[in-house]
Amino acid sequence: MDPTKTQAADTVDVYLDRAVEAIDRRFGQGHAAAHPDLIAAYLQASAIESAVNAGRIASRETNETLLKLKPRLFG
Repeated sequence: MDPTKTQAADTVDVYLDRAVEAIDRRFGQGHAAAHPDLIAAYLQASAIESAVNAGRIASRETNETLLKLKPRLFG
């Protein structure tokens, strides 16, 4: 299997474990298993947060690169 896919699956597995732990900690043992919709919502929120952070990092890196290139491009 592709190592990238394996790593992605491992990451999702960690998020799933954390979702169950967080929901059970907040609402009581077994609540996550009884409410898979909460697990799905937690995973979705985690994915959105991760995407936003990746976008922020990419934007910052792009801006830094453009600022470094500015003298070359515009004199």
